[in-house]
Amino acid sequence: MIKKTKRLNPLVRKIMDYGYEKKLRGIILGNHLKVNAHNLPKVYQAFKDVVRKVGIKEPELYIFQDTDLFAYTYGETNTFICVSSTLVKEFTVEELQCVIAHECGHLLCKHSFYKSILRILMDMQDALGIITWIAFEPLYFALQYWNRKGELSADRCAAAVTGESVFQSMMLKLSSGVDAKIVNRSPLLDQAEEYHKLKNASWWNRIQQTSREAACSHPYDCERAYEIDRWKNSWQYRRLRSIDCRTD
Repeated sequence: MIKKTKRLNPLVRKIMDYGYEKKLRGIILGNHLKVNAHNLPKVYQAFKDVVRKVGIKEPELYIFQDTDLFAYTYGETNTFICVSSTLVKEFTVEELQCVIAHECGHLLCKHSFYKSILRILMDMQDALGIITWIAFEPLYFALQYWNRKGELSADRCAAAVTGESVFQSMMLKLSSGVDAKIVNRSPLLDQAEEYHKLKNASWWNRIQQTSREAACSHPYDCERAYEIDRWKNSWQYRRLRSIDCRTD
């Protein structure tokens, strides 16, 4: 289904270039604080270390005032990453780098383009109503499914850069909002097993949970923790971590 959006590519890039990207960047420049070597140099250095390890062109980094633990990225020509002030204050340097590496993973995989298609469809639905929704509903849910998978890909980038233990610590703090110490393994992994049992207990449970997940842009936090816990045993993870260690 995603491949069928190829005909939309030129249109979406024009909309991004002249619409969403410039509009959003103007808002960010007007309201957020740009981080550089002279402004919050420690945060900027931690950011540069992540960008170097991921191997992408350096995006702009901004901090915005918000009580939520939140970060996002956008752009095709002028890429940027935005991180909430609360996240910067509450996270350790390593956890902050994990979040930044996740956002860099989105840029590495060029997720902003397809996210823009999803945003365009949602704006069209808001403007034109039910007719547009019926026409684009299959594509909308396909893009949301892709979006959730894209989050898992970005999670792998984060774990590869900072390590699985830092990733689990970061996820636990994102999920709970508190600094819950991990003794042997993340409690989110136990919750993931409990969630899987609930979901697979009956066909009705499966329908309920699958329907609920279908419209979500992100996988559940316990699922994200679970997937990285599985991936840490793969040869891909070990190879990426060995390369990362040699570049430190």
